[in-house]
Amino acid sequence: MTTALQKQADNQPPTLRQRLNTMAPEFKKALPGHIPVDRFIRTVQTAIQMNPDIDAAATGTPGGMQSFFAACTKAATDGLILDGREAALVTFNQKVSKKNEKDRWEPRVQYLPMVAGIMKKARNSGEISSISAHVVYKNDKFEYVLGDDEKISHAPAFGDRGEPIAVYAVVRLKDGSIQREVMDRAAIMRIAGQSKNAWQYDPTKGKNYGEWWRKTVIRRVSKYLPSSSDRDEFMQAVSRIDDDFDFSQTIDHDDAPAEQPARKKRGGAAAALSKVAQDNVPADDQSETIDGEIIDQETGEVLDANSEEQQPGDDI
Repeated sequence: MTTALQKQADNQPPTLRQRLNTMAPEFKKALPGHIPVDRFIRTVQTAIQMNPDIDAAATGTPGGMQSFFAACTKAATDGLILDGREAALVTFNQKVSKKNEKDRWEPRVQYLPMVAGIMKKARNSGEISSISAHVVYKNDKFEYVLGDDEKISHAPAFGDRGEPIAVYAVVRLKDGSIQREVMDRAAIMRIAGQSKNAWQYDPTKGKNYGEWWRKTVIRRVSKYLPSSSDRDEFMQAVSRIDDDFDFSQTIDHDDAPAEQPARKKRGGAAAALSKVAQDNVPADDQSETIDGEIIDQETGEVLDANSEEQQPGDDI
């Protein structure tokens, strides 16, 4: 009996976790020296554990597996940990067309740098003194002045800040120069029309729309920064934002997330990822917090309960 069970186990295909371990040498080549490969793999393993959609998307088709490893490799190359703060793994549906076959949708895995990860790369770039990005709400006091003496003045309202109306980014270089970019809601939603996760930008649907708005304006302002080898890693991480867009699509594109936001229960994707040494953190899909942290299963992000995005409320 034992022999029969052993043979059966030997014939089973390797699990996603097992395949992940075989990729360790490749991840190690891509990772910067200060990030141990074991730590990086633990964050990915915890992401898989906390979000079953990742496992299903990766193991469902050859294309899904390829997208999973490509996503992990990109994160390693950028030197960002998939902990839900610096970066996260998410899933989406991709239309697959083959000759003489009916079009079908297949799940794919995608790596997305978060604002915190992008800002980390900016701080480490050597030439960027500071970078900030904020959402503007209707009841805030906001002034944007162009001309010879450009400036942005923003005083957030207390209490009800109203609907989000704009987003801006300010980058200060160490030579003293400043780059600013402001985008109104209409511009953000036009861009969202080309995104694989378009609903995430909609304040009425995306629980963490502010993260997506801020990443978009950071991507826009980065185009105006002077070229420098010292900023290559920062620019590389920022350019990953483009991976979420299909610029051949019209505004009415068909791409949709693997699970359209029927308001999944919070409690999965990334909360335990911050504790990378703990591989077996129990998932509680009914709870809004894990270890005191609020998470968003759709985006894979650890949410900040005090952030401005947690209110009821051209190409990049």
